[in-house]
Amino acid sequence: MLAVLLAIHVLAVTLWVGGMFFAHFMLRPSVMDPALNLGLESRVLLWSQVLQRFVRVVWVIVLLLPVTGYTMIIFYLGGLSAQPLHVHLMQGTAWIMIALFVHLYTGPFRRMQWMVKQLLIPEAGLYLGRIRTVVTVNMTIGMVTVVLATAGRYWL
Repeated sequence: MLAVLLAIHVLAVTLWVGGMFFAHFMLRPSVMDPALNLGLESRVLLWSQVLQRFVRVVWVIVLLLPVTGYTMIIFYLGGLSAQPLHVHLMQGTAWIMIALFVHLYTGPFRRMQWMVKQLLIPEAGLYLGRIRTVVTVNMTIGMVTVVLATAGRYWL
């Protein structure tokens, strides 16, 4: 069972952090490419659809990660007090990521979606910029979290 929990946990993290990385470094520059000639409205509508799908997946992930992580710790790895420093740091960064995601969803994302429905495209574009900032911060924290989880035992 530990192997199944760990596999779910690692896949969830990979999808979340990898999805942010893909959006930031591959999709965003492609959408902004002048050769595609996408106007603001097309870009905002595209991102609205992309983010709507991604947010649904991340909601599942932010539920799975604590459940799988704490189940492994409590039932298979000796409890919280038996965990080394890097695991505690990983938990801390993970909760920061979850808090940032909840902020992103309840604030900029929902406002952007409302603006899109009202066809207030320039205003939706402003919220898209705020979303990009939160995603950039969260992606960076996610990469630190992955390093803590995988290599932290060798440094700390």
